[in-house]
Amino acid sequence: MIKRVIAISCTAVLISCGGNTEKAAETKTAEVKDTTTKVSETGPTDELADFKFTTLVINIPSPFEIVGILPKAGVNFNTELLNPVENASKYTTSSKKGLNYGAYVVDLVYLSTNQQFAQIKTYFKTTRDLAQSLDCLESFDKVAGKRLEKSMDKADSINKVMDQLYGEMDGYLRSNDRLLTATEILIGSWVESQYITVSLLKNETKTDKNQVLFTKVNEQRNSLAKLVDLLKEYEKDKNLKPIIDELKDLNKIYTDLKVGTSDIDKTLLEKMQAKFVCLQTNPNFYS
Repeated sequence: MIKRVIAISCTAVLISCGGNTEKAAETKTAEVKDTTTKVSETGPTDELADFKFTTLVINIPSPFEIVGILPKAGVNFNTELLNPVENASKYTTSSKKGLNYGAYVVDLVYLSTNQQFAQIKTYFKTTRDLAQSLDCLESFDKVAGKRLEKSMDKADSINKVMDQLYGEMDGYLRSNDRLLTATEILIGSWVESQYITVSLLKNETKTDKNQVLFTKVNEQRNSLAKLVDLLKEYEKDKNLKPIIDELKDLNKIYTDLKVGTSDIDKTLLEKMQAKFVCLQTNPNFYS
């Protein structure tokens, strides 16, 4: 099943991704499957990587913040921007599970903020299943569990629980020397929140009511630069390397943003959205 219905031509995506089907096939072949419950980690565990991660988490805005502003800014909900729960069965590597766990928690907040309660139960179950496959179920249930099950129709309660859960999972993973998984969740949540926001804004005319969203997107220039700097520590990870390359290309686009203003050229938004499509179609991420 295709993840989303995206109003962009295949040609444009291929050009902006700077890749071809052969490269995608090679990446897919190189993917190592992991269907075990217990998750083994590879990647840097040195103090530099931990310091960069800590600094980034302290300084980067919550991925839920900008998604939570969307309805208040008068931007209509679009279900086609969600990562379908049917995709979850395709996430067979630890890397994909971490990345898409991050994406699904953002989708949950997007749904609750827009009071789309009919879909929340399914997305909650999918997110919980991924937490279990990442060997993080105890941490997940400690914060969410029955609390969220009893609040499926209360947006404020859901968002509060998801915010607490995000911090709990991060702390659990880092205390268990699983910085790589924590980083993958961070990537997935940041990409999803930005994808949803940019995809909606590229079709919006800036007004007094929604200009805060344009300002928030501009502010992500610094966040992405810090994220790319952190990912230098993971260049040798074969599953994450294609994602790092895509984020580096995206960073080049974000450098054209003017931090501190709400000025974003429509053409620039379209370039950003096209690059997010590249991330989605990368066989190491969403697809």
